[in-house]
This record gives sequence, structure tokens and C-alpha cells, in this order.
Amino acid sequence: MFKILRQYHKIFPRKFGSYWKKIEDYSKIDNDLVKITNSFINSESYNFVSRYWHILNIRAYEHLINKGYKDYGSTIAQNYFTVTDLYDPWIDKAMDSALDTVDIRLNGDIFKKQNYFTYRQSIFYNYLCILLYSNLKKTKYFDQLYKLQDKTYTGFDDPFIKIDNHKITTDKVVSLLDCEKINKAFNLNDISKILEIGAGSGRLADAILSLEANKKYVICDIPPAIFISYKRLQVAFPEKKISLLFDVTNKDELEKKINESDISFIFPHQLDLFSKNFIDLVLAVDCLHEMDQKTIQNYFEKINKLTNKFYFSVWDETLLPYSKKIFSKNTRLNYLKGDYNVPKNWDNIFKENPVFPSNYWCLGFDIKK
Repeated sequence: MFKILRQYHKIFPRKFGSYWKKIEDYSKIDNDLVKITNSFINSESYNFVSRYWHILNIRAYEHLINKGYKDYGSTIAQNYFTVTDLYDPWIDKAMDSALDTVDIRLNGDIFKKQNYFTYRQSIFYNYLCILLYSNLKKTKYFDQLYKLQDKTYTGFDDPFIKIDNHKITTDKVVSLLDCEKINKAFNLNDISKILEIGAGSGRLADAILSLEANKKYVICDIPPAIFISYKRLQVAFPEKKISLLFDVTNKDELEKKINESDISFIFPHQLDLFSKNFIDLVLAVDCLHEMDQKTIQNYFEKINKLTNKFYFSVWDETLLPYSKKIFSKNTRLNYLKGDYNVPKNWDNIFKENPVFPSNYWCLGFDIKK
């Protein structure tokens, strides 16, 4: 049945815009989400959404409309980085690294039933929290764990367990491990202005700004993710100036507003407005492998102009659902086999596997002009 449905969607792909136009009653939907969504559908960025994300967006909006965003940590977050199953290639490095970790104190939370999770999913998730925490303890970023706020990392019904009196989520630990890799590739002390493409729930932005308070941060994404990260960062940093700049069409005005803000939100097509090297560092963590190749190349062309430093992380190989025509296979994306078509003027200065997922690549590039 699933194969038949997938073939049907190849012939008649579901479009998020058509779904949104059928919604007659916006009264149950957050006003910010309505405004952001209408701006997005009427923007050029709408044309670059993969078929796969049209379908994921429809599912996410169905939840947001019926339940709101207060519990996204245990529901919609599964579209981003909340993992509820485990496979050997994902965890083999983390397992090997954790063998000689010092003892940790765990108060029975391995058996905790997480909201909206099955017992199986809960056990997998809880075990992963222990495994990641054990690996984090071996890094210098473990001492930064206290800086990540529970009001955002566990405040949206995010699944967590208590270890050594810390509330531990996979997002918390993975975000700190991401920070470690990014800082290793590009010293964050030398960076003033960061642009993150595909920020998802905002977990990494939350971590970086908690550790590096004086950075200017720009998030480029699509709804509903950009709405969720906006709401999250409002809670995380109520003292910061946060700006929604979706309707700005003038280059000078856009750059001025970004320079006057602490955190800014834009749509992908607005990247064309930036001056050369306007951004110090561009991040694309755990998102490029969810785009079709045309969209990836579109981003690479924009990034080539707007920065000298680019960091991204992807699965070593993935297949993008609904990404080709009828009766053809899904698009394969394999970094080592050249499927990402990295421009020749990009110098790969950093390349490592993280401890989780072990079959990921973390990559840093110096962009030569």
C-alpha cells in the first residue's frame, strides 16, 4: 500500500500551497504562523521546496492546527533530529567511545515512558541519551552543558531523562557536539555573523547563542520550521532583538535590519540580496540531504557569493523520497560519490565523522573567490 501511495504521489505530488488554501478557518492557528505561511507561499522560496518536504510540511501543519506548538518537542521534532530508533551504523562510533567513560548516575530513567512515544521508542531514546551523554563527558564542551536552558530544551514537551541531575535530551547533547565540530573547523571566536540554513527547531542556534552571546544570527528556513525556531528563540532570549524580515525586498534595508538585530529570520530567496561576503560563516547542519539536487545547487550558488566559510553535515548516503519522476528511483545523495557537486573553488579544510550518527560527515570549506 505504501509503494502504491508513493507512486501515486510521483504522478500527482501533494503541494503544501494547495493544502493551505483549503484551510478556511485560521482562528485556531497562531497568528505568527498564519502571517509567515502566507508570506512564504507568495514568495520565490516556495518554488524550491522538495516534494518530500511538501508532504512533511502538510503533516506538521495538521498537528499544529489541531494541537498547537507547545508539544512540538515530542511530536513535530521527529521530523528534525529527535531519534526514536537505533541502527548499528548510527551508533558504532558512540558505542566504542563510551566503553571507557566514567560512571554516571542514572535514577531509573532508562525505563521512562516518553509522551507520544511507544515503549520501544522510549527505550531507544532513553538509551541514546545515556550513550550521547557518556560521549559528551569526554569533551571540553561538557562543561558548557549548564548553559543550555531547560526552558527551551525540555520546555516544549521534549523527551528527556535525568543523568547526574541534568535533564538530558538528544538535542542538548548533539547541539554541543555540533558546536565542538564547528569550532574545530572554524574558530567561533573569530566569527561575528552566522547564517544557518535549515535550522529546524532552532536547537543549534539556541546552543551557539547560549555559548557565544554576542554573535549576530540569521536563520534561513521555510515554515513550519522557521515558525517553531522563532517561537523557541523568543523564549530562550527574551532580551535579544528578534526580527522577522520576510517581506524586505531591498538589499540595503535587509542588511541594515540584520545589523540592527540580534537574531533575524529570512526566506531562502532573500539570500540573493546580500552583498558579497556579508556573512562570516554559513551553517547547514542536518538539512541538505533532505533537498533535491536542484535545490542544493541553488543554495551552493548563493553561498559561493555571500561567505568565505561554509560548514555542513550530511548522512554519508541517503535516498530522498518522492524526488524523481514516475517509475524512477528516489534521488541518491552520497557525498563521497560526488552527488552534492561541491564547487571546485571550495577547499575542504575539515572532514570528520561525529560520534552520532556515526555514518555522518561533518565538513568545513574555505571558499576561494
